[in-house]
Amino acid sequence: EEALSPTDVVQKPSFANPPPLGSEWQRLAPRILLIFSLQSILYAAVYWYFKDSETILGFLRPAPEFCENHTSNEDGSVCSRSDLLAFQVVSGLSFWVMGGYGFYTWYIQGLHRTSVPQTAAGRCFGYVPQAEFIATVCFTFQAWDFMISLFIPEHRTPIMLTHHTLAAAVSLAGLHCQYLLWYSFYFFGLSEVSSIFLVFMDLAKFFPPTDNDESGFAAFIDGLVAPLFAVTFLFFRGILWWRITYLKYKDCRAILQSGQAEKLRPGKTWVLYVLMGFNIPMGLLQVYWCSLILAEVKKLLEGER
Repeated sequence: EEALSPTDVVQKPSFANPPPLGSEWQRLAPRILLIFSLQSILYAAVYWYFKDSETILGFLRPAPEFCENHTSNEDGSVCSRSDLLAFQVVSGLSFWVMGGYGFYTWYIQGLHRTSVPQTAAGRCFGYVPQAEFIATVCFTFQAWDFMISLFIPEHRTPIMLTHHTLAAAVSLAGLHCQYLLWYSFYFFGLSEVSSIFLVFMDLAKFFPPTDNDESGFAAFIDGLVAPLFAVTFLFFRGILWWRITYLKYKDCRAILQSGQAEKLRPGKTWVLYVLMGFNIPMGLLQVYWCSLILAEVKKLLEGER
């Protein structure tokens, strides 16, 4: 590829003009604080509203294994696990923003084709405000998720805390250096489509439907949510993940070999290596999770569940 100047890369009539490098925190800090505050307020509101409820919405009752040492009254008779519910509510809304907006920008607006020049330099350095918004929401949610998970035993597992750390670090690096923002459409947006359904799957795990369930919750999970989760996860994270990862490595290799990485982001080339390096453990997590889903599908087909 012919070397491009910063103006050639992103400042064309049909593309967004980038803000000055170094201005990102002055611009983004208020947005990050607002999103973090809204997430925390919503969590607190749901937690305290249902804290002493024997059932949630009249039919959600936590499974016994999640009630050990988690009663909310003095005699130990009430276990609402409103912390688990509040976590799912905040997660669901966050995933809806990231996954829903990612799907809209990718498939409806087609911004992955039109927002930057379709070159290695365009995809690696191009400024896309919509992708920046997705990355901002991702960083804020992952940071919030990490901190709140420390107080919820079911969520503070090493694998999930590692995932939150890596996702937050990658999105933060991209925002700070205006690196690979185009890839936020997929990695922080489209890949989270399956997480919208995962929220309901987790909700059913923590608050399982009863044998005489009349709410339709069990049918909703088994008949609609579970199949959609499996299909969207296997496609967006099991197949498309590696196609986009290959393109990302190809683009990074091109700008490193051409010298554009150092020319357009002086002194920040190491960030590019970090971003590429973090893609490896994140990709392995997708393989691990896909194997779990395929194992559950096998059980279903064999009539075990």
